[in-house]
Amino acid sequence: MVIGFHHVHLEYKDQVALQDASFTVENGEFLCLTGPSGAGKSSILRLISMDAQPTKGEVIVRGILASKMIRRKIPILRREIGFVFQDFRLLEDRTIEANVEFPQLVVGIGKTQMKKNVMRVLTQVGLWEKRHRFPRQLSGGEQQRVAIARAMVNSPKILLADEPTGNLDPETAQEIINLLFRINDGGTCVVFSTHDHQIVKTFGQRVIVVDDGQIISDIKRTRATDRNYSLADRMYHPTAGKPTRESETMHA
Repeated sequence: MVIGFHHVHLEYKDQVALQDASFTVENGEFLCLTGPSGAGKSSILRLISMDAQPTKGEVIVRGILASKMIRRKIPILRREIGFVFQDFRLLEDRTIEANVEFPQLVVGIGKTQMKKNVMRVLTQVGLWEKRHRFPRQLSGGEQQRVAIARAMVNSPKILLADEPTGNLDPETAQEIINLLFRINDGGTCVVFSTHDHQIVKTFGQRVIVVDDGQIISDIKRTRATDRNYSLADRMYHPTAGKPTRESETMHA
């Protein structure tokens, strides 16, 4: 178990954000959190990152109990967690390369290793050749891929993605989700929040539905077929050809 929620309540002043939430996430799992805006999805992500503490109950992340966590040590835990947001949150005055370098500067990675790590993740997301550009020179989908590269540069054990496709068109959103699957296949636990029902229907492996601060359902399923996943992977890859008629039918 890499994440555990045990009868968790979370309140902000007089507002109840979560009520009696219980679930566990295994190492390397891909979890989709879904529900309407304000349902409690972001609160769950905040609790995982220990940006918030439960009012009641217990949150466990990587074997660490939130109730026992010393505040000054939270940044150490967060080195094992990558973050991706809907609005990208890139540094507009820095190049793509510098944006991806930034998390490594914070933890004191050496310059030689830093360059290798940046090359690795920017190649993974297909943007190494654009490393000297600035965020404003990229499309929305490319900016989100930079944000994912930045989140993954320190090889976190957990990746939290909060509505990462919310500002993207459907085709670009699919590319981002396929990229998250590739990252998950590398062993990283991915927790992905979305209110997009089509994304959940098409890609959800394990889906937790949250509404009004409560977990309504928790359903596990396998990917539709290996063939479908392989097809999605090829559609993401920068060198892939155009989708076949079969792929258009499958994703219609």
